[in-house]
Amino acid sequence: MSRYLKRLSKIIVISFIALYFVIWLMSPVIIRYVINTYGLPQPLLLTDESSIRYNPFTAHLTISHLEIKTDAKNKTLQLQSLDAELKLHQLLFDKIYVSEFSVNGIFIPVTINDTSLNIAGFELMGEKAASEEVETTPSETNFPYEIIIPQLTLTDANIALMHFSQKHNIQLDSVTLDNILLSQSTQDINLNVVSHLNGAPIAIALNANLVKQQGQIKLDVDADNIALAPANAFLPPALSALDGNVSYASKIIITMEDGQIALDVNDLLFAVKDFHIEQDGIAIGVDEQKVQAERVAVLLPADSPVSVNTVLNYSVSGISAKSINKGELLAQIADIEVSNFALAYKQAIPKVAVERVRIANSEFSKTLADDIPALASFNELVLNNIKYEPELVAIDNITLSGLIAHLLLDKDKNIATLVTLANVKSDTDINMAEPEQLGKANEEITKAKEESSNADKANSDAINDNAELVFKLGSFTLLDQAKIDFKDSSVTPHYERNVSIEHLSLSGIDSSKPEQEALFAMKGKSDKYANFDIKGRGLPFATQQKFNVNAVVKEVSLPGVSSYIKDALKYEIESGQLDLTIEASLTGTMLDGDVDLLLRGIEFTAADDHEAGTLTDQTSVPFNIALGMLKDSDGNVELSLPLSGDTSSPSFGFSGLLTLLVKQATMSAAKDYLMTTFVPYAGVMKIAMAAGEFALKLRINDLNYLASEVELNTEQLEFSRQMSVMLADRGSVNVKLCAIATASDIDLSDTSKVQQPENIARLKAISQQRVEIFKAHMVDQLKVPSSRLLFCTPQIDTSDGAKSRIKFVI
Repeated sequence: MSRYLKRLSKIIVISFIALYFVIWLMSPVIIRYVINTYGLPQPLLLTDESSIRYNPFTAHLTISHLEIKTDAKNKTLQLQSLDAELKLHQLLFDKIYVSEFSVNGIFIPVTINDTSLNIAGFELMGEKAASEEVETTPSETNFPYEIIIPQLTLTDANIALMHFSQKHNIQLDSVTLDNILLSQSTQDINLNVVSHLNGAPIAIALNANLVKQQGQIKLDVDADNIALAPANAFLPPALSALDGNVSYASKIIITMEDGQIALDVNDLLFAVKDFHIEQDGIAIGVDEQKVQAERVAVLLPADSPVSVNTVLNYSVSGISAKSINKGELLAQIADIEVSNFALAYKQAIPKVAVERVRIANSEFSKTLADDIPALASFNELVLNNIKYEPELVAIDNITLSGLIAHLLLDKDKNIATLVTLANVKSDTDINMAEPEQLGKANEEITKAKEESSNADKANSDAINDNAELVFKLGSFTLLDQAKIDFKDSSVTPHYERNVSIEHLSLSGIDSSKPEQEALFAMKGKSDKYANFDIKGRGLPFATQQKFNVNAVVKEVSLPGVSSYIKDALKYEIESGQLDLTIEASLTGTMLDGDVDLLLRGIEFTAADDHEAGTLTDQTSVPFNIALGMLKDSDGNVELSLPLSGDTSSPSFGFSGLLTLLVKQATMSAAKDYLMTTFVPYAGVMKIAMAAGEFALKLRINDLNYLASEVELNTEQLEFSRQMSVMLADRGSVNVKLCAIATASDIDLSDTSKVQQPENIARLKAISQQRVEIFKAHMVDQLKVPSSRLLFCTPQIDTSDGAKSRIKFVI
């Protein structure tokens, strides 16, 4: 009996060994047959070269040269090798122990479109799958096993993703999992991934140690130059042409304990290079931008709002915004730096503190025309110590340098330096939209507005309803000279003025201190000799606002203003300067103050009369004689205009004007009557009266010029020297500089063509250049006060034998 049992035992053992041997030997053929016949859907087929072998002696699975194809050319899955081994005896101890698991050389194609998700030839979202609805009831399962894997490796894996028409390549160079322990109560894992996404390297290191959902997870991520162009397919229709490269690196520690999750992100770096995006006809480009933080702390309590604490540094360079169709520049900023951006978010209340914001070398609104400059530009704008809280906005100080503005008006009074944006969709496109689509769009807009309104209301309720926003600005300072160029081409002749602001400051803005005075000061020049000095102070946040202003404007040349008044008055200002002094206060809406005007050497001439000494020029004499009623013995007009009343309807007093009129009316009445009655003989009377009025006053000879000559020669320099000595001896004398050009200045033989607009402009430019050079020499070299030399409107003399000259009028 024992012999029989012994023999039976041998037979059974040998049979099992033989069976195992047959399984090991025949497993590739059997498995390939079963998979091709029953496992794979048509037309997928496992190739003959594919080998899947199972060793029952060691529970070891070996796969080599596995390929699944749809036909001879198209492969859907490829696996170079796989080795896996399971320790079966560990199942007796409720352990799944995988002693070996390694995969090498796997290729998986994935295709995604609107109606399909195909992975390695397997359709996961087809019409059949979509129509079949399987209801599953979630159930709690008790998994009694521990999964133990000492090491799992995956090398040379390639996933070819086709998302609609965009190709993506995911290359897993190396994936290693060490010391894996997974159970219901404990999870230990070490993961290291070295991969490439569309050629960009990505490295991930993960270490997790959790016991009963308590513990720590460490995650290190390093990605370099990931291309954004493949993400175009994911963009909404409004956005297009996304491009650039993104880099990211951080060390993340996730701690889970006591029902809350703490997230610490250390050594954060987020960078984008060569960024480009287009939307609604505007192309935005950024050469490089970078966000860095040593630590970002996020706390997610179980029953409380999330809290965030971090300090960031942000830098960006090469920002540009352009019109796609026209290529016009909307904005261009060389650099932006945000230093120490501190964010604290607790109890749904954000608090922000920024140490410094610097914006450098910026230019705004520039058209393609070469002769038109940018609307505005500056070298540097700096904001220091910015604070934001729900009840506070504060800036310690703001500085600005290198400001240049060009306000140029074209013939239609449009700003020529302002770039206009064309609408992407025309009215026709909107009208052609389906009513159904328009209705749906309107519903979505209304819903979005309601949600936004509700969100705003919730946020405002979370903050004290009675709190008022406090705004503080320590100071605003202009560090250097600011230049503003103004040119109006809508009037003839074109009006030009250059303003240079040499000092500008604003300080003391604090809405929480209504009794604190805000101070304002501005000082500068206009063109070469005009200057202004404005000082103001006030209580902008007081219950009853109070403001005071003191302004002084001197030596404003008036002939250029003729372009705006000649159509209405039919006269032009031939010469003159304006001095203006304002002392005013505003309390509530009540205005009180004085305006003192000094019109120095002002004279009028007939409108659009460019010829010197013509009859039309002489018809302006009655206007000048009427104006002469206001002049003092030096030929100046001084007016004092009190300001008073409510700002909605202020009144201006004319007591100074009336005093002058009464004082001089008697002596001027006869002259005014004669000038009004005998206009044809105004030239004779003008000369006679001029002789009577200025008989004891000095007359200055004309300063002649050769044709086209503008610089001062030796004789003219001596002339100017003697003239400066004369002016020094006579301290109250003002002199008008009236430049007169002739046809010879532009080599024009036919004097009938002088009145052509282009020739008038050329001759006036030469005349203006002559008086500017002469005045500059007198002021800069000979130290004559600029206020004593007044510009006249340039004129033209077409008479026979006329000479180019500067005429001096006292």
